[in-house]
Amino acid sequence: MKKIIQKKILLITILLPSFCLSDKAISADVIAAKSAPTVNTLTANKSWRISLGLGASIKNNLRRNNNKSGSGGDVVFTPLPLLQIAWGPISVGQQGVNAAFYGNQQTGASLNFNQAGDRYYGTGMEIKKESWLLGLGLKYHKFSFLFAKDISARSRGAKLNFNYAELYPLGKNMKTRSSLGLECYDQKFAQYYFGVKANEVMATRREYNPKKFCQLTMSFFPIYSFDEHLDFMAGLSFKGVSKEVKNSPLIKSNWLESALIIGSLWKF
Repeated sequence: MKKIIQKKILLITILLPSFCLSDKAISADVIAAKSAPTVNTLTANKSWRISLGLGASIKNNLRRNNNKSGSGGDVVFTPLPLLQIAWGPISVGQQGVNAAFYGNQQTGASLNFNQAGDRYYGTGMEIKKESWLLGLGLKYHKFSFLFAKDISARSRGAKLNFNYAELYPLGKNMKTRSSLGLECYDQKFAQYYFGVKANEVMATRREYNPKKFCQLTMSFFPIYSFDEHLDFMAGLSFKGVSKEVKNSPLIKSNWLESALIIGSLWKF
């Protein structure tokens, strides 16, 4: 049973997309989950593990006047090709590159390399692109923590994620993962993705210099197993939009960002 639950946690971390105003749409609880090891790094069997699937996310679009193709509507639909390749404590997939170097399923530490942020093409503005972040993750039972810093010289920012997650069995073939989290970003990250410089001001766009901010997140993610190979997943993810983000001229005045995420996965 313990091995089965560990597999489910790993599969959930593959599917959920990055949910910080991103075209790939990853919720904060999954960032925290993937920051923790999914295997015992001291006794891991160094064998290949491969999963392949297809999913999609549907979320409300917070961005205003984004000229990037497919990003201008009130709702953004994003297909999610799902591929996970793992060998021992190292995994590569939708969650980026994750390397667990200490601990086991309950407590441990890992390194994570992944993207954050989104692409924004505003008229008369510098093009904003995703940042590549290198982070350190820690896990203690149901609690996890991740600190990551941009190393791509784009936002040059940093973020912190705190998360509490619980896996509940809902019968013989069904489980659900519920989580509550807090994600925080520094001023450099806020300025790059939500700020407006003096030379970017227009009649309909004022100068804006946001400060650091934090946002609450929560999710509910059931998974149904048809057999030992095939799983179907459908989940809801929510994020409260902070005042610093909501007041940006680049953002609509929504107070909540929400997403529906569905997908199916085959485990080889």
